[in-house]
This record gives sequence, C-alpha cells and structure tokens, in this order.
Amino acid sequence: MKMNEHCPVCGQPFEIEVGFWFGTGYVSYALAIAVCVASFIAWKVLIGMSLQDNRLFWWMGVNGILLLLLQPVLMRLSRTIWLNFFVRYDPETIGNLAS
Repeated sequence: MKMNEHCPVCGQPFEIEVGFWFGTGYVSYALAIAVCVASFIAWKVLIGMSLQDNRLFWWMGVNGILLLLLQPVLMRLSRTIWLNFFVRYDPETIGNLAS
C-alpha cells in the first residue's frame, strides 16, 4: 500500500500536488467495472445465468470475492494509469540518468 515519494531511477516526485491520488478512485472504479463485466460474460458463457437456480446470485458472490482479492492489484494499476496521464515515460531520459 505504501508508495515511494520519488522514482528511484529518475527522481520524479509521485505526488505532483496535494490530493493528486484522489483521481485514482475513478480509474479504479472503471477497472472494477471491467472486471465485473468480464466475469459476468465468462460466467454466462461457461455456467449460464438463471434466476430459477440462483446462478445469478452465485455469480454476484463470486464476483464480490474476486473484486476483494484483486483490490490490491487494481489499486496499484489505477495509480500507475493515473500517473501516466500526467507524466510521460521517456526511455532516453532514463537511459541518460542511469549512465
């Protein structure tokens, strides 16, 4: 859960301004929706959906557990995506700093 304050290679500060990481909530939400849609489609194709035998409710339970297990990954990925919106990766700059 802890993030470095600066990039260990180039020294780029990760918190560009106060409250910078609040935007990651929107990215994390979009990623969670994508996981839900993907698991719904996979469940429907592999198992099927029906209200008569509660398959829909089983999917909801399994999906909830899946989201809880994936939360650390989704959080880190959303921070990476959010930071990439504002700071571009330049391999030439990194190569010059390393040498």
